[in-house]
Amino acid sequence: MNSTETHAKLYRAARRLRLAAWAGAVLCLAVTLLAVFAPQAGPRGLLVAVLDTDGLPHAWAAAIALVVAGLVAGALFELARMLGRVGHGALFAPAATRHFRRFALLLVLAALLRLLLPALAVVALAAMGESMTVTLSFSGGDLLALFVAVVFFFVARLFDEAARLEEDSRAIV
Repeated sequence: MNSTETHAKLYRAARRLRLAAWAGAVLCLAVTLLAVFAPQAGPRGLLVAVLDTDGLPHAWAAAIALVVAGLVAGALFELARMLGRVGHGALFAPAATRHFRRFALLLVLAALLRLLLPALAVVALAAMGESMTVTLSFSGGDLLALFVAVVFFFVARLFDEAARLEEDSRAIV
């Protein structure tokens, strides 16, 4: 397989992944909005989304869900932008690596806030005198999401270094 065929396959894959990232961003927001604002009565229709409040008041859980979904959708948007750059042949261009770094940073923020905001909400409610029983739990999935996001951030730093080396090699030639 020659270099041209490899690049063509890479660009096609980037285009498909870009569409998937766009779809993921839209679905993330749509399902979260449905869960937050749809009536919580019985299941209706084809798609049912339920907001798991973990014992928090609905408004607090909804705010947390909207913040996290917004960050995840923003991350997927940045990933789509990075893949668009790859589709134009700019694999390690500074603009492409900048989008990937934003993607990774937004994922790290989403994972951290997903872990921290419920606990902070409980503290805030207790400080406001709310008497309630809330169970805070951290699943392995939450910790795994944080780990994967941190790995993506490290890969983004590697991409930055690759972009710098590519730029240096062009300057030498």
